[in-house]
Amino acid sequence: MNKRLEWLLLMLLALGGVFLWHQLAWPRYQSINLSVDQGKAIEIARSFLKLQRHVDPHEFKSAVAFDVDEGTDRYLQRTLGAAACRRLIQGLHYDLFFWIVRFFKENQKEEYKVLVSSGSGEVIAFGHTIEDTAPRPAVDKEKAREQAIDFLRHQFNFDPARYIVHGEDVKKFDNRIEYAFSWQDKGVSILWDKNKEKGYAKLLTTVTVTGHEILRFNKRKFDIPDGFNRYVDNLKATGQNLVLVFRIFYLALLTFAIMSVVNRKNQVVMRVVKRFYIGIGIAIFVLMALEVFNSYQDILFDYPTTQSLSNFIIRQFIQSIINPFFIALGFILPALAGESLRYEVCSQRKNHGILSALLSSFCSVHVARQIFIGYIAALVVLGAQSVIFNLGFKYCGVWDELSWLAQASTATLPAFTALVIGFQASFSEEAMFRLFAINLFRKYKLPMAFAVFCAALIWGFGHTGYEIFPMWFRGLEVTCIGIIMGIFYLRYGLVCVVVAHFLIDAFLCNIPYLMNAHASFNFYSALAVVLLPLGLAFMALIFNRHVKERPLSISFNAQQQFNYHLLLELCASKNPEELAVLKNDLIRNGWDYAIIDRVFEGNN
Repeated sequence: MNKRLEWLLLMLLALGGVFLWHQLAWPRYQSINLSVDQGKAIEIARSFLKLQRHVDPHEFKSAVAFDVDEGTDRYLQRTLGAAACRRLIQGLHYDLFFWIVRFFKENQKEEYKVLVSSGSGEVIAFGHTIEDTAPRPAVDKEKAREQAIDFLRHQFNFDPARYIVHGEDVKKFDNRIEYAFSWQDKGVSILWDKNKEKGYAKLLTTVTVTGHEILRFNKRKFDIPDGFNRYVDNLKATGQNLVLVFRIFYLALLTFAIMSVVNRKNQVVMRVVKRFYIGIGIAIFVLMALEVFNSYQDILFDYPTTQSLSNFIIRQFIQSIINPFFIALGFILPALAGESLRYEVCSQRKNHGILSALLSSFCSVHVARQIFIGYIAALVVLGAQSVIFNLGFKYCGVWDELSWLAQASTATLPAFTALVIGFQASFSEEAMFRLFAINLFRKYKLPMAFAVFCAALIWGFGHTGYEIFPMWFRGLEVTCIGIIMGIFYLRYGLVCVVVAHFLIDAFLCNIPYLMNAHASFNFYSALAVVLLPLGLAFMALIFNRHVKERPLSISFNAQQQFNYHLLLELCASKNPEELAVLKNDLIRNGWDYAIIDRVFEGNN
């Protein structure tokens, strides 16, 4: 294909991807409002405790987590559809996203939780946990109800005329009585399945009173029918089954990779690329280890006060370090095996691996071109993904959740979390499912299209653990993306798909901040992560060395040099037909393909 025509086609695909994503996916994220960042949320919570609860927050340790009301999110999407769900949330000014600030003391049950809206900064819920034996003055139910209503009027301009009483529960303790009151909004009731017997979701306002204290309150909370929750649990079981099947195939691929590395560990290609991939594996491990510190608030938030804080943190850090080790190892082995298989299967398509760049230079126009096309591939995938989801919403009853947006937001530096997720996933998954899997299937003479499809299918259904319902749809969606990535891999190479994968993950993790430009530091750091590969591409162009690729024979050790010269002498006396038979015999008996290639290259 003509180079200019090819670039024109790529640019048109990129523009189409941007248009489709903006039209179909952008509206799904418009309900995200992170005007209140983590630091501001903590400040609001401390002020609330001090001014309204007369508690000194500095006497407590604190932890903060960003959260999504995923139960409400999934119910409204399932019953109303994605578009109507967004309209209802916006019409009710319902806080789907919020910060939870926890105040606690080591080895003490008493603690406070303050929920702060990430959009308005309003305190929308509160909880005070106390000992079961903690005493409070005795009050009767009527006085407790009046106290609850007065509080809601003062706090939220509560109008009892708009509500009906939903529940009044009494719980007796040794030294106090707790009264839990809830009111249902008359104007909001959402049937689950057009069948009233299956229940409906109610919008509730709740308050718990003990003595003269408001122990807990929630401005608004959807009460989801239990039948729906059981239905969702059943769907999750389907996803778990699909993930289990994926793990079997993944284990099979990993076993093949280990066998290949063991059998070829002294071969030339593997020795040349080994240092590079081990370096990337170490980088994955280090970044994931640093992410443990970056996610310290998440760890602290889950601390159970029944044990020593220091012991809990040490144990969590040790557990968090073990996982990155196996992830790094799970990247290195398929990457090494994939490079060796790639050289054996299609040594002419040098961009399918990084061997050629290691024998020349990463600072080249060729590498920069792969990075630029990686951006185009990312846009194409995002556009295709938005179309797939839109079709799923319309015809397959699909609904997805926004809970994954909380993945990076609790971190001290959200952009760093996005960087780690993108770096680890792009290298690990592209090494396994593009570099290794596709070339493994091609080694066993599977058609190219079938090799791409099989790799994409295994990769796709490995993502069915994500809470997108029905959960098989996630496997279908990612399989389609895998096919697109496989096409870009075959056409433009490994660097292209690694960059594309990194950009997709980093962009999606950073969406809450890229859509809120006024959150200056988080916005610019998120933007820097997304533009990082582009910076590397410009560096490659600036330091373009035009280095000629070194021949692999330079890396032969003494044994390989002997085998090389022995084969040269043996081949000198053979005709072309005999050479072809000899080459097949050598390959079949596990000779180093780099030596065979070098010998027969000189005899053609």
